[in-house]
Amino acid sequence: MGNFEKFIKEINQRIGISLPSSWTELTEVQLAQRFLEKLNEYFFQTYEGIGITTFQGEELQYFSEFHKFWEANHKEILNAKIDENKSRAAAQTLSNAIKKYGKEILSVTHQTQGLQPQAIAQVRFFTANQDFRGSPVNPYEKYLQDPTNFDAKEIFENPVDFLKFLEMTRLSQNDKRQDFAKNAALFLLKRNISAFEIAKCFNNDAVQIRAALVNSPNMGYGLKKANMFIRDMVELSVWTELKNFEKIDVASDINTMKLALRTHILQTDIPLLSSFLDIFCYQYSHIDVMSAIAWRTVWEKWVKLDPSTAPSSPSQMDFLLYRIGREYCDDDVVEYECARGHVFYHFGAQLKNCLKCRVSGKRTPAQPKRRFLPCQLNSSQLPRENGKLLLSDDNLLKTFDGVCIFEDVCEPKTKEFRALNPPKSISIKGQTSWTKSYAYRDKGGGGMMG
Repeated sequence: MGNFEKFIKEINQRIGISLPSSWTELTEVQLAQRFLEKLNEYFFQTYEGIGITTFQGEELQYFSEFHKFWEANHKEILNAKIDENKSRAAAQTLSNAIKKYGKEILSVTHQTQGLQPQAIAQVRFFTANQDFRGSPVNPYEKYLQDPTNFDAKEIFENPVDFLKFLEMTRLSQNDKRQDFAKNAALFLLKRNISAFEIAKCFNNDAVQIRAALVNSPNMGYGLKKANMFIRDMVELSVWTELKNFEKIDVASDINTMKLALRTHILQTDIPLLSSFLDIFCYQYSHIDVMSAIAWRTVWEKWVKLDPSTAPSSPSQMDFLLYRIGREYCDDDVVEYECARGHVFYHFGAQLKNCLKCRVSGKRTPAQPKRRFLPCQLNSSQLPRENGKLLLSDDNLLKTFDGVCIFEDVCEPKTKEFRALNPPKSISIKGQTSWTKSYAYRDKGGGGMMG
C-alpha cells in the first residue's frame, strides 16, 4: 500500500467510516486524482454566488466553502482556554524573578538618544505602526539627522521619501507601508496636533487613545501596535498622567503567543493549524486575543499575590515576555559530535571544528546532530568561555545565566514537554495575500506567489 492510500485509510479510520470494498480497485493515482480534486475544491476554490464576508468594513467574496466553515467554527474547533493553575504558577514565577533580578528586567530598551518627550512621541508614533523585520535602523538617530522627515505634513505629502529615509523600501509590501505612513500623518493633521498631544486630545485616557488608533482605517494600528505604542509612551516617560493604563494589554505577537502556549497558560484542543489553512487569519486573530487575555489573567493573579512586585499594567510585562519568547524559545543550541567522540553544544550550526579538541591543540571536524531550546539543557551545558555564556551582553540568556524563569511552569526537560508553535498569518490584503489568490472552480490554479 502506497503512502497516499495509507493516508486515505487513516482519515477514514479517524472519523469512523469504513472504506467500501471497491476502493482497492482504484490505483493510487486514481485515488489521488479524485481526492485532491475535491480537497482543492473545498478548501481553495470559490464560485459565483458563494456568499460575502466583511473585513475591515469591506465586503469580500468567500475564498472557498472551507472559508465559510472556518469563519463560523474556528473558535469551537480550537477551543482556546485559560488555565488558572498555570496562570497562578506563571504569576509566582514573575514575582520571584522581580525579587531576584529587580524591576529593570521589565524595562523597555529604546535607544532614544536623549531626545525630548515631544520628539520621542513623534518618532515612535510613525514607527510603531510599521513592521521593520530584522534589525531596523535606530529611528531616534534618524531624527537627529533630520527632524523634518518626521513632520506629519511632509510624511502625508511624500510617504515614499519617509520610508526611504528609514531605509524601509527594501522590505516587502511597500504599498501597505506607504498607506500606514500617510494615514498616520492624516490622523495628526486632521486634529492639528503632534504625536505628543495625542494624550491630551483624548483626555489622557489610555482606552480612548487605543480606540482612536485602532479605529482609524489603514493606519497600521491594530490592538498589538496600539498597546505597544501606549506602553512605550508611559515607559519612556512621555505621557506621565495617563488614566486607565491598567486596561492596556500585552502587545501580543508570535513570541508572547508562543510563550503563552508553551507555559500552558493558554491551551487549545488541537495543535494550531498551518497558516495555509487559516484562511483570512481567523485562527491568528483569535489566538492573538486569547493570548492577551491569558497574560492579563497572569497579571491579575500577580497583583493579588504580590502587588509590591507587580507592574501597574499588563502591558509592562510585554517586553520581558517578548524577549523570553524570542531568545529562550528558539532552538538555537546545537549538539555537536566530533570524530574523536566529543559531544558538546554551541549556539548555531555554523561551527566547523571541535571546541574540546581545540583545548588540546587538535583540529578535529565536528558535525551538528540535534537542536535544543536553551531551557532543555542544564545551564552548565550551554556554550561558555571562562564561565560566561558565548552571547552578546544584551541577550536575556546572559542576564539569567541560561536559566529560563518559566522553567518550572513549562517543564521543558520532561518527556511530556512539547514546544508548541504560535500561529502564523498570511496577509489578508496585499500583493501576496488571500485577496490576490482566488481560484474559481472552472478554472483551477490560483494560490500564493512568493
